[in-house]
Amino acid sequence: MVRYTLSPDTIASCRAHQVDIDPEAGIGFASPKAMLVEANVSVRKGVYDIDFIGAFSYLGGRETLIRHVASIGRFCAIASNVVSGQVEHPTDFLSAAPLFTGSAIPGSRSGENSEFHQANRAMMHKAARALTSSMAGRIDKIRIGSDVWIGEGAFIRRGVTIGDGAVIAARAVVTRDVPPYAIVGGTPAKIIRYRFAPDIVEALLALEWWKYGLSAVDGADFTDLPSAIRTIEANIRSGHAQVHSAPLVSIDENGQATAVRYDASSGQLLAL
Repeated sequence: MVRYTLSPDTIASCRAHQVDIDPEAGIGFASPKAMLVEANVSVRKGVYDIDFIGAFSYLGGRETLIRHVASIGRFCAIASNVVSGQVEHPTDFLSAAPLFTGSAIPGSRSGENSEFHQANRAMMHKAARALTSSMAGRIDKIRIGSDVWIGEGAFIRRGVTIGDGAVIAARAVVTRDVPPYAIVGGTPAKIIRYRFAPDIVEALLALEWWKYGLSAVDGADFTDLPSAIRTIEANIRSGHAQVHSAPLVSIDENGQATAVRYDASSGQLLAL
């Protein structure tokens, strides 16, 4: 993964579009693809390999390492020291050491092909293919819904989907998908309970209020769920709630930031 910190000019450009990125944040790419960030977002200290971050979310702090994430939705609160998407190794091979699936011997120069690698190339290719097969479903990217709270120090395995409204307890080890509005914790993480009663969860998922940014919840009583749902429904029905369309900042593999907008008619990103 390529990792770099952004230049002061790039950080200033991001902040001009309500995307606040800490100078100590490291942006990385497992493949050459831009990271899209929707205003307003705060990215704190940490290392990140994320394709998309939705509006009104914040994440990071201290030793955060968030890798292999396809998307983070809107209104997410992701605490410090969260780790996600780490590389996994086989447990049913002779050894879990990656050199037996073709990686360089530790301490050698990158790309160096040792005599051992040359002599055992066929077995390494076989092991690499078997590893790909055994890791199916565990090498996909992580997807995090909207209105998700991830507590301090949580670990999230590759391939996991976290549903809208879910809560991940501090230090939880998440190895499987988390249903919408579930609260999970422990090692491995299990469902402790759901945030709301089934009828409330059903109504919130049907409304998808986060699609409207703040306009859907304007005037809502955030402490009274039935009342809030009625207000959101009224805002949507009256047209007061408008689908949220914020500027996007595209940060490419060269560390350059460009303000863009999504054009629904063409399905393309266009420079502002």
